[in-house]
Amino acid sequence: MTQVAKGKKRQKSQGYIAAASAKQFPSPSRREIAFAGRSNVGKSTLINALSKRRNLARTSKTPGKTRLVFFYETERADLYFVDLPGYGYAKASRDELTSFSRVTDDYFKSGRPIGVVLLLIDIRRGFGDLDLQMLDYLCHFNIAWQVVLTKADKLSRQAIVKAEREAMAMIEKYADQYGHKAYAPISVAAGPSPRDLAVQSLERRIYNIVDGIE
Repeated sequence: MTQVAKGKKRQKSQGYIAAASAKQFPSPSRREIAFAGRSNVGKSTLINALSKRRNLARTSKTPGKTRLVFFYETERADLYFVDLPGYGYAKASRDELTSFSRVTDDYFKSGRPIGVVLLLIDIRRGFGDLDLQMLDYLCHFNIAWQVVLTKADKLSRQAIVKAEREAMAMIEKYADQYGHKAYAPISVAAGPSPRDLAVQSLERRIYNIVDGIE
């Protein structure tokens, strides 16, 4: 039996629930902000920054290690942060990879109260094929999305501006094609702090989207 097959729901008192299948998802009583992206793109560190809790989401140096969906409690009682398994790196058996794909697919198809999905893109790499497939997926299911460019501190200011311009062009292309609202990308540093202006700007943006203000 694989690690995924043995995954168990964590106790709510620990601040999160880990699910290996749709049967282990919590009741859909809260709105959800989901985090998607390639393995090691910085989802866990961004969750920690937005939640203002340094070790809420555990980080891993091994790409593709996490194949569970994590539901994290936030400072707002009506919201979960949802960390989806990273994609694009496979250090797992064929059975584990099948389960990995299924649990992510189940999340989007199970009628969850998703307010917005943050699609994290390494600013140095730009959009890859899997990222574009995720955009197609989100647009197909009419789910609001916000692109976050991570590891911006690894580039010069000039390179950041160029990357943001290219990302915005891709965002507008998909938004126009599917009739979605195009939100400008927000760039954050690797290992961002809750005090970072970019993190605060992102926090305002996603809460406004969830609350129907934007």
